[in-house]
Amino acid sequence: MREFDTTFIVQPEISEEGREALILKLRGVLERTGAVPLEVEDMGKKKLAFEIKKFQKGHYLSLFFLDKGQSVAELERAMRLDESVLRWLTVRREDAVTDIEARKARSVDLERIRKEKAAERAVREAEERAQRETARLAGEAVDDTSSDDEDDEDDYQRPMLDDSDDDDDDDKSPVRE
Repeated sequence: MREFDTTFIVQPEISEEGREALILKLRGVLERTGAVPLEVEDMGKKKLAFEIKKFQKGHYLSLFFLDKGQSVAELERAMRLDESVLRWLTVRREDAVTDIEARKARSVDLERIRKEKAAERAVREAEERAQRETARLAGEAVDDTSSDDEDDEDDYQRPMLDDSDDDDDDDKSPVRE
């Protein structure tokens, strides 16, 4: 079996219950087609690089699953029919997953860790909101620049382009005269 990752963006105002219902629906599609759903990573609301269907923000989710490749088309069809899904991309993460049970166990551990971090983040955000509200009521100047499209714990860093070979590449580019 192969491991796939479908990352998709849903409308930002969709409720928690709506997201959970969508995830359950997509997991159902995977199970019906013989795939093994593993985990869902909720990356939260982020600012979009460009406007999609008049939305400037979107809620990012990733669905990881094991399959031989047949369920990808059905999963993407289900997302195409759902109005709350703005965009999606499916990539193959691994060509051959031999120990499926070990991958499922790792998936359960990752899910548990993500839930713990989300709970910690919710507590921290609630404390910060309470502190800002207390400062506001006391008449102090409050820096209310908090944004829900920035994630403090986001470890992703954009890969840097390697421009180290500054050879004379000018003769390789097409020239219009």
